[in-house]
Amino acid sequence: MDFSVIFQLRTKKFWWMNVIFYFVVSLLISTVFCYLIFLTKNYFQRKDINKEIIALQTVGTDTQKQEEDKVLTYQLKIKDFSILLQNHEFASNVFAFLQAESIPNIWFKQFTLDQKNSQVQLSGESDDLDAFSRQVAVFERNKYVKNITTFNSASGDMARIKFNIDMTLDPEIFNYLFNVASMGDTVTTPEQTPVQ
Repeated sequence: MDFSVIFQLRTKKFWWMNVIFYFVVSLLISTVFCYLIFLTKNYFQRKDINKEIIALQTVGTDTQKQEEDKVLTYQLKIKDFSILLQNHEFASNVFAFLQAESIPNIWFKQFTLDQKNSQVQLSGESDDLDAFSRQVAVFERNKYVKNITTFNSASGDMARIKFNIDMTLDPEIFNYLFNVASMGDTVTTPEQTPVQ
């Protein structure tokens, strides 16, 4: 085997290899140079910001500073309460929906609400299997119930039926409030009113 050809290829220089090498070296140098420029500029900007903070601390009396701290504390509390109110409004719509759609002889004892997936898990009891099946039929006919994924029942104490229902609700239900008025044992059909 002739190794002289391989040796000649190894020792032969190509002009484009030099161009690429010098381009990469110049790119590296310019990157380091830009990094140093930005580092220096960042240092001076931080220095200016610290000067402004010190200057702002000298403005105003002690009473004004205390009032400003009090206002900031109130703003944080208002923000926290607004989150609580939004969650309360969300859950209130679902409770009103359940109140309007529940038939007599059905008792819900456990309620789990998954806001992210618009799912509701209900556990409860009914007088008999007929009442339970009518309740499932009412949920299935409602336009806000997308589907009922799981429902099961079993005989409980005192001949009552224990049941579990998992429902996926249409997210549109969370944009409306239900006006529910009960008269004796009769629950009126809910009217939808947009949330103000």
